[in-house]
Amino acid sequence: MEGRLLEAARSGDLQALYDAVGEDDSILQKLHSCGCVETPLHRASMFGQAEFVLEYMRLSSISAHQLSQLNRNGCSPLHLASANGHLEIVEFILEFVKQNFAVVEVCMKKDRDGRTALHSAVVSGKIEVIDVLFVNYPDAAKEVTFHQETVLHLAVKHHQHEALMFLIDQKLGSSAEGLLNLGDWEGNTILHLATANRQFQAVDYLVRQSSLNVNAENSNGLRALDMLFVNAFNSNDAHIEETITLAGGSRSQMTTTDVQTRLEHQPSDTSSRSTSQEEDDRDAEHKWFTELRSGIIVMASVFATMTFQVALTPPGGMWQDWGPNAATSNSSAIPTHKPGETILYDMDRKNFRSLMWLNTQTFFSSIATILLVLQAFKAQSAAWIMGIYCAYFTVLIIVAEYLEIVRLVTDKNLFNHGGVLPYLVIWIVILSVALGSFFKKSLRLFRTTPHLN
Repeated sequence: MEGRLLEAARSGDLQALYDAVGEDDSILQKLHSCGCVETPLHRASMFGQAEFVLEYMRLSSISAHQLSQLNRNGCSPLHLASANGHLEIVEFILEFVKQNFAVVEVCMKKDRDGRTALHSAVVSGKIEVIDVLFVNYPDAAKEVTFHQETVLHLAVKHHQHEALMFLIDQKLGSSAEGLLNLGDWEGNTILHLATANRQFQAVDYLVRQSSLNVNAENSNGLRALDMLFVNAFNSNDAHIEETITLAGGSRSQMTTTDVQTRLEHQPSDTSSRSTSQEEDDRDAEHKWFTELRSGIIVMASVFATMTFQVALTPPGGMWQDWGPNAATSNSSAIPTHKPGETILYDMDRKNFRSLMWLNTQTFFSSIATILLVLQAFKAQSAAWIMGIYCAYFTVLIIVAEYLEIVRLVTDKNLFNHGGVLPYLVIWIVILSVALGSFFKKSLRLFRTTPHLN
């Protein structure tokens, strides 16, 4: 049923929608209340099926909260309609939320990058949608993304010159002054970005704004003119340099080498590379880090569970009965063993202590790995690096524990078994290479990142 509705939403098939509701009049509400990630409303909003959206919302009795639900790509229906320029759908959603007194909730809903629907419209350069969104909730223009980017930053980064001029000339009014000189998470103003990306038209337009600070410095102490000296000379560079200079701009006191060094250590948002490619790379890196982090936590949790189980039921099991009484010096008789006590401890205390020592090391190392990795929110953090080292140590210890358990239960040493030794050597070599490679990377990271935390 859900699949049929999604396909109907894509094509705008109203009859399929009516048929689904006829079979189950609560099907639409169920899709939203059960927490479905991708709903027909998302699909219809993305493909511009305005009539389908209208009928869907009428039949489903959807709430404003459900209307702001994000799909698997982190977008709400309003985000999708705004990004694709579907003005009729945007207007209908805004009218609906105004009637339900939920304009702020829906218009300020952020996607996975911290962007509102207005941000999405600016990125795509949809002027009519920008106009409608701004009229209905102008405060959304003051909101920033997770990277502290304003609507003006996004317009410049995505080469939406018409949207940039529309916002500054017709929409922002007096608030444009603050946004013009506001820095993103790296301290870059929109003039920094326009200069770095060699957007001569944007630079020429921006320097004409009386409230623009042409000599604003970013977090690395670089001015807009400094951004020209990171890459090879471009045909627009002379024009951009002249334009900024005539507007009163100047370079910082750093040499060209200093500028290049600082820009090399600055994330690639300000390079001349395609911004969309940069964002794809960041998304892929974040996804890789998140998946690896989750995998390490799962691995450490499994190891901790296994070692806890070994502590509860060591090899050989537990005594199930009371042992025979043994006489003591004061003639009192005590049993040689009790139910629930470890058999291995009574039979071979030396090997039992050896096994428990390895088991305890593995358990606490697993717990330490979990705690460290849980605190790591980026691959450059000290908690992440220490967590990886703990994970390597845990793997080494659990292998040693495995070999010890095999020796105890078979009374044979695997090292003396010719067929096992070559595989063990290969495994040790692979682990050593991986650990050595990570050690070099982490050492280089510590040297080049003075504020590692």
